[in-house]
Amino acid sequence: MKKFTRTVSVLALTALTTTTLAACGGGGETTKNAEGEVVVDFWHSSSGASGETLDKLVQKFNEEHNGNIEVKASYQGSYEDSISKFIASVQTGDLPTLLQASDVQTRYMRDSGLVRSASELAKNDDSYNFESLVPGVANYYTMEDEIFSMPAMVSQPAIFVNNDLLKQAGVDPNSIGTTEGLLNAIEQVHAKTGKPGITFQHSAWYMEQLAGSLGKEFCAPGNGVGKEQATEFNLTEPDLVAVWERISELYKSGAIHNPGTDGSAATGAFLAGEVALQMNSSSNYGNIQKGNVGFDWSIHRMPRDTAESGAAPGGNSLWAIQEGNSDEEVEAAWEFMKFIGSDESQKQIFEETGYLPTTSTATEQLSNLTPQHKSLLDQLATTPMNTVSAGCHTGALNDARKSYAEAMSTIANGSDAKTALETAKQGADSAIANYNARAGK
Repeated sequence: MKKFTRTVSVLALTALTTTTLAACGGGGETTKNAEGEVVVDFWHSSSGASGETLDKLVQKFNEEHNGNIEVKASYQGSYEDSISKFIASVQTGDLPTLLQASDVQTRYMRDSGLVRSASELAKNDDSYNFESLVPGVANYYTMEDEIFSMPAMVSQPAIFVNNDLLKQAGVDPNSIGTTEGLLNAIEQVHAKTGKPGITFQHSAWYMEQLAGSLGKEFCAPGNGVGKEQATEFNLTEPDLVAVWERISELYKSGAIHNPGTDGSAATGAFLAGEVALQMNSSSNYGNIQKGNVGFDWSIHRMPRDTAESGAAPGGNSLWAIQEGNSDEEVEAAWEFMKFIGSDESQKQIFEETGYLPTTSTATEQLSNLTPQHKSLLDQLATTPMNTVSAGCHTGALNDARKSYAEAMSTIANGSDAKTALETAKQGADSAIANYNARAGK
C-alpha cells in the first residue's frame, strides 16, 4: 500500500457520513519486494475451509509468477470488518491493490469510483473471456453492460431436505418446487410428525430470495442493475406480504423452527433430525456433508413460481483498486483475478469448499459428483438471466438489510407480518434515499 494525496470529492462510502476524501485516479510508484516482484496487497475475508483453499491458491499463483508478482494476502475479518477497514484506508490513503468484497457490497464498490472494472482490464487481454461465466453468475455481476469485479466464490440458497421425515409425513419431495407447495409441505410435516417443517436463520438474504422465488424484483426500478439507481424496496408487494403472513401463521403453530439469527442453530436442528427442511446457502454443503448425517438427505433448488423466478447468487468477488495504485500494480492484480476465475481454480474451490464454480467449462469438467452437488449445479445452470435473479443492487443494501432482517425476527416472534414489512420498508427506503443523496444519484 502507499499513500496518495490529491484531494477530490468521493462518494461517501459509509452509511453515516459524507466526507471529502484523499483520492486520485491511480498513479504513484509501483511497490516491489526485495526480489523486484510487483507486490499485490490483497485483503480478504475467507476463513475456515475457504480461507485454507484461498491460501493454497495464493501460494500456487506466487510460485507460478516467481520473479514477477507476489500476492500478499491478509485476512481482514468479516466482510463488514473488511469494508470498514477499506473505508478507513480511503480516508488515510493506504489502500490495498485488491479487495475481496461480498455480494451485498457489489453496487457499493461500483459506485465508489475507486475501482478499475474487470471488463476494462479484460479488453486488451485475450487470455480471459467473461463469456465463459455461467449465465446466472454473469447476470448477477453485470451492471450497465459491464462486469466490474471477478466472481470468486459464488453461492446460491437451496432447500436441504430430510427425505425420511418427508416420507413419514407423506410429502412428495417434488411438491416443494413452488412457494405454495413448500409452505404446504412445512405445515403437513408438522401436522403428521409433530416436528417443525423447516428452519432458517433470520438473514435478510432469505427474504430477498423468497421474493425471487415469487418472480418479483426486490427493489425498484429494475433491481438497480441498469443505469437508473434503485430508489425503493418492494417489501409491501402483495404476493410477498401474503407469503410472510402465511409464514407468520406457521411460526405461531410451531411448524417453523425459530433459530433467530444463529445459522449454526438452524444447521444443528437439521442435522439432529429435528426439522424436515432447511433453507441455507449452497456453501453450507460441506458442513452438512461432514456432519455425520443419520438420515437420507437431498438438496432441492429454491421454489420457482414463474418462468422469471430465480435465486440470486451470493458469495464474493475480487475488485481491482485503481486509486493509489500504479497501472503496473493493477495489471498484476488482474493476473491474480484471472487466476482465481480460471477453470482450474474454480474446480478446486468447488471441490474443497462447496462454493459453486463460476465458469461453464469448470462445471463440465467436474467428476464424481454427489446427487446433492448435481442439484446445486443444476439450479445455477438453470437460473434465468433477468432482473429478478440479478438481485437488488444498491449501495444502501447493507443498511437496508437491517430493517427487513428485523422484520423477519419480529414476525417470527408474533408480530403482524404486514405491519412489520411496512415498517421495514420505511427503514429500507430511508437508507436508500440517504445513500442516493450522498452519492449524488
